[in-house]
Amino acid sequence: MPAIFTTGDREALRQRMIEAGWECLLERGYRATRVEDVARVAGIAQGTFYGFFGSKREFVAEMVINNRRELQAELGELRARTGGSIGRGDLGAWMRSVWHSERVVFRCIGARDYQRICELLPDEVCLGPELEGSLLDEIGRAVRDAGGTSDPQLASALQRTCALTLLARDQFEPEVLERTVDALIEATLDALYGRGDEEERGGEGDE
Repeated sequence: MPAIFTTGDREALRQRMIEAGWECLLERGYRATRVEDVARVAGIAQGTFYGFFGSKREFVAEMVINNRRELQAELGELRARTGGSIGRGDLGAWMRSVWHSERVVFRCIGARDYQRICELLPDEVCLGPELEGSLLDEIGRAVRDAGGTSDPQLASALQRTCALTLLARDQFEPEVLERTVDALIEATLDALYGRGDEEERGGEGDE
């Protein structure tokens, strides 16, 4: 007889499975992670997993959605603290925390699995960088209103290049990969805010 869970129990169990999923992805990679691995780490029966998710791909898609919600919430809190106007230093710090996180999904899947997971995401969720779309346009308008120059389209392209670089991470030495990510972050900030003087830009990178 299937287990009966309260709404609170289901949410807690779903979060436990998502945490287990990240543990398995980071340890094994996408291809080698099996449903039974996630169930074992989460301390549940495999049948319970399928009571929540229809497949591994569906589960990973939910992990992506959950992670994006958390990152967007962090960005929303940053915007609230700064009165809605995000400066280069604050945005750069957030971007570095996102792209260098172990949980950025582009570090856990390969290019061949990217499209398959994308197909399972709801229409309103895309498997792309967290920083794109309306927020980039908003920052661009604020910079231009202040008399600067801004190119949100270039910033969006650079963020997508960062995602593609991580999908092809096996082609890079680890240290070179991280330097490339940092260079793409700085180029994105340049596209949004314009080039600051070397001292200002250097200070932001020392955080």
